[in-house]
Amino acid sequence: MRFFFLLFCFSFLSCAVFAQRLPKPKALPQGATEGYISVGLLMNAWQYIGDIQSGAKFIRPGATLFVSRKVSAHWHTRLQLSVGRLEGDDATASPTSGVYARNLHFRNDFKELAGLLVYEWKGSYSKYTRRSSFTPYLMGGLAILHHNPRAKVPTTMGSDWIDLQSLGTEGQGRIGYEKPYNKVQITIPMGLGLRFRTPDKRWDFAIEVLPRYTFTDYLDDVGGEYPDMADLANPWSVALSNRTLEATQARNNAPRDLGQIYTKFGEPVSYVGFDGLTYQTLPDFRRGKDKRGNTQTKDLYVSYGFHLSYILNVGLKCPQARW
Repeated sequence: MRFFFLLFCFSFLSCAVFAQRLPKPKALPQGATEGYISVGLLMNAWQYIGDIQSGAKFIRPGATLFVSRKVSAHWHTRLQLSVGRLEGDDATASPTSGVYARNLHFRNDFKELAGLLVYEWKGSYSKYTRRSSFTPYLMGGLAILHHNPRAKVPTTMGSDWIDLQSLGTEGQGRIGYEKPYNKVQITIPMGLGLRFRTPDKRWDFAIEVLPRYTFTDYLDDVGGEYPDMADLANPWSVALSNRTLEATQARNNAPRDLGQIYTKFGEPVSYVGFDGLTYQTLPDFRRGKDKRGNTQTKDLYVSYGFHLSYILNVGLKCPQARW
């Protein structure tokens, strides 16, 4: 982490200082590489991969703004800000599967600030006008993610979307359960792309794929075991924790075939909590019987997109890396 942070600070701050001393670009020494700063817009699509049913139908649009600095013939640094949405819904799984019976869904509008190192396979030497016309590239770095998973309440309770983290749908924050997960997370972006130089020497076009590997299992609010519903804080937590017996899909108001679910997974069972209230669920979808999510893996998300970038400042006499 410290390496990436120091590299970005050194690259951009030193460029700003040296650029002020150079009223116009000068001829480069033989074999030298010209540094430059570019800015760009990346139009992308986001896909979530985690515990809740997902797939191509849940890919959602987003956007990224970035500034990039060339630091050697092969290496660039990039700082970028992204916004997007992640989604998933168990209702799209096979009607005979346990995922369909679980009946959870979410959407998550997020913001991400990332610092990346970009390695271009074909090096670009001398002035910016002689940079490679086409090159594959690799990229990796660190990112800070702010996310907020939400779900639609059962149709019997309205039609609103409600924040899930504060509800503690797996008992988070209650005695005997884990602490609430954090809405701010560190992620590791690692991906690849293809860059093309346009006929106008200052513009580049690129396509890229950039997965983000996370340290959380709660981009979808699902990652642990079912709680004892009597332990939950309020009726909203109970309603959004265990949705196996809902007769209607909350996202699209389509009916669920509960008869088929009961045939495969058993008739609902009742139990009385320590609070004296009676709760119902499918036999295996309760605390101590089955897990609500996969506790062995973390969630991840991926951006697919293309970008246009424009070279703003050239002739920068920044210290050049030799790698």
